[in-house]
Amino acid sequence: MVGLTRVRFLLLAACALSLCAQPVVLGPHIRAGAARVSLTPDLKKHGPVYMAGFGNNRVATGMHDNLYARCLALSAGGQTVVLCGVDSIGLFLDDVERIRAEVKRQLGGGKKPQAGGDVNVVVAATHDHEGPDTMGLWGPDRGHSGINDAYMNLVVERVAQSAVMAVRTMQPALIKVGEAHRSDLDEFIHDDRPPEVLDAGVIVLHATTARGKPIATLVNWANHPETLGSKNTLITADYPFYLCSEVEQKFEGVAVFLNGAVGGMQSPLGSTVIDTASGKPVAENTFQKAEIIGRGVAESAGFAVRNAKPFDADQVEFREQLIQIPVSNHGFQLAAQADLYKGRKKMTADGATTTPVGLVRLSARGNAFLEIALVPGEMYPELSVGGVVRYSGADYPDAPSEPPIKNMLSTEFKMLVGLADDEIGYIIPKAEWDEKPPYLNGAEKPWYGEENSVGPEAAPRIAAAFEQLVKSAGPGKN
Repeated sequence: MVGLTRVRFLLLAACALSLCAQPVVLGPHIRAGAARVSLTPDLKKHGPVYMAGFGNNRVATGMHDNLYARCLALSAGGQTVVLCGVDSIGLFLDDVERIRAEVKRQLGGGKKPQAGGDVNVVVAATHDHEGPDTMGLWGPDRGHSGINDAYMNLVVERVAQSAVMAVRTMQPALIKVGEAHRSDLDEFIHDDRPPEVLDAGVIVLHATTARGKPIATLVNWANHPETLGSKNTLITADYPFYLCSEVEQKFEGVAVFLNGAVGGMQSPLGSTVIDTASGKPVAENTFQKAEIIGRGVAESAGFAVRNAKPFDADQVEFREQLIQIPVSNHGFQLAAQADLYKGRKKMTADGATTTPVGLVRLSARGNAFLEIALVPGEMYPELSVGGVVRYSGADYPDAPSEPPIKNMLSTEFKMLVGLADDEIGYIIPKAEWDEKPPYLNGAEKPWYGEENSVGPEAAPRIAAAFEQLVKSAGPGKN
């Protein structure tokens, strides 16, 4: 009996040593949380609500659907990044800084254990042309601001609230990333300025709990939310309303939409969208067209999620650099002098605007698998994916071509988020800049874009800053 007991003891000891030698599986290394909060204005309390994106004195008369701030928080490796998609025409850096300060205040400086270290908030407007004027350019007339201070305070409060809720609900998460580029995505976009370049692929990040319960689906796609046109007076998020509603119905959790390179001009206006029931093109400026586009993008997003690749993410990085860009746009200068921005976007002594360029990177075991370029305006797609063309008549025909932003990224999956943390207008390749006759490509009148851009130095300065940002971050691989 004694010998048998000794054998059992030795076997148990050997098993224990064997178990100790096995790697301990602790579950997901990354945590994720999400939240959405309404930004819908009160037409009485915030009225008159001047609608943004087209002409002056377009006053909202009712509501079609709610506007939201939707945020996804990701935390690993000592950093937390909160990616917020906001149903708005655009938010200036001044208001983004107010949002960041409020998030930091509510989280106790952003250093609480629940926050996973430093908390970095990204606020990207969807560029909704059917919501309140948050930039001051579409008031009762050109000389008076359309900004309602009470509504802007609500926006700052609610976006911060959504970001904080996303951080406070973080839990161990499983991450998948995928992409899709169905042919109908291109058909939803009309590019009315040469060269015709689209950046129309859908990129998704899907987060669930360790047990598979949905947390959020982040969708990145590029197109102006202006389907309803200039005569609509009902508050709506435009096609992102249908996109997010459909994604949330398919996958539950919170759908976060981040727009992409929409300059140039990437718009549903002028695109031919077919009603599958009748086989005929749907009418312009209709909710039917917005719905078909939104649900069509959601269908592609669903395909991307179902075919996405899982990653054992263990590192989240955020980098940001403030740069200065000369403001040569006379209209922007006059708007600042008339205080249409209501104290926002103050220029430097030499007439420049200060704006951020940012980078978010997700890695697994030392290998980066997703990089997100954060661009503070409406970038022309040829600056995102390439395709700059030198037309006769351009004002700077010998200007060097800026390297495409996505070509600077080295990861398998690449996102470009426009209107991120600021809105400086169109970002146009300098070699394609065209304010003076003769106009490029033999056009009889100026091309649209330059009148809503800070100036020709925006593209080269942003590209140079982003290239430096990527280099300082390193290759993202061991």
